[in-house]
Amino acid sequence: MRYRNSLAIGLAVLALGGCTSTIGGSASPVPGQGPVITKAEPCALMTQEQAAALGVTYPGKERPAKPEQKIPGVCRFPELEDAPDGVALEVSQSKDLSAVEYYAGALPGEKFGVGGFTWTRYATILGPSYCSLSTELDAKTFIEVSSDAPGDDNSKACDLAKAALPIVASHLPGGQPNPEITSPPGQKPIEPSGPLATVDPCTLLKPEQVAPLKLLPARPMNGSSRDPKNGCQWDDTDGDKGKKALDLWVYTATKTEDVPGLEGTPAEQTVNGRKWIVYSAPDSPICVALFPITETSSIKLDTGDLSDNAKACEIPQTVMPLVTANAPA
Repeated sequence: MRYRNSLAIGLAVLALGGCTSTIGGSASPVPGQGPVITKAEPCALMTQEQAAALGVTYPGKERPAKPEQKIPGVCRFPELEDAPDGVALEVSQSKDLSAVEYYAGALPGEKFGVGGFTWTRYATILGPSYCSLSTELDAKTFIEVSSDAPGDDNSKACDLAKAALPIVASHLPGGQPNPEITSPPGQKPIEPSGPLATVDPCTLLKPEQVAPLKLLPARPMNGSSRDPKNGCQWDDTDGDKGKKALDLWVYTATKTEDVPGLEGTPAEQTVNGRKWIVYSAPDSPICVALFPITETSSIKLDTGDLSDNAKACEIPQTVMPLVTANAPA
């Protein structure tokens, strides 16, 4: 994921853009009234439980303030590992630095009432893919919450920052306690689900079904920490050439488009009324067949022929009807 410093890197502020929806809430406290912030601790503006609910890593990583450069203290909360569309969150807290000085007199943009405070968005030279929302606590103290867009979807640049506003506000003097937390879609890793969640991959091909293929008995395999990736392998018996071992992987928390190893030209194929997608290339000895079960669960066959590329998909074509019949509905 791209590394984003907040506005605290001293970038110029440009005209406002993006984030057109308004969130209801209370008006902000009058600057200069209420408890005074005596120490800037941006990483203390979120608990471990709140970070987990929001979909960011805890604890955050703090960068100290640089008063000589008019840069407040910043805490960066990275996205959780394996979040499909996750972005990082940054929270800045100033001490003896006013918002007027920090934003260099730029005109305020759109405002959002959240958690007992009014938050204002300022655009930066980073463009509409970056969202900065800030509120003033007094004449010399402000809070900034920033996030950026997942991928190229600039319309979602403010999603994480907005979701974090009630959390940050609850830790500020006069903020509303017990905030409701809603993590933006894609910010947290996908939870295993679907009919494959309890399936043993080695049961998707029965021993008597594999015997004609001259493969060795099933051997369980474990994948990486991203999605359990439970797998099973039937090793080949013809040495270093000829047929490649048959690998079968079960995915229960991965979008179809994010399944690794889908190389070659895809071709949809109907097998016993169910859709498969076969990936192959004339110049490749490898053939991969994917059987989507739900949007985030699927079965993948990976094999080939190391002596004759034209025969790479022979085993998958034989096995696909068997796996289809053995898979849950």
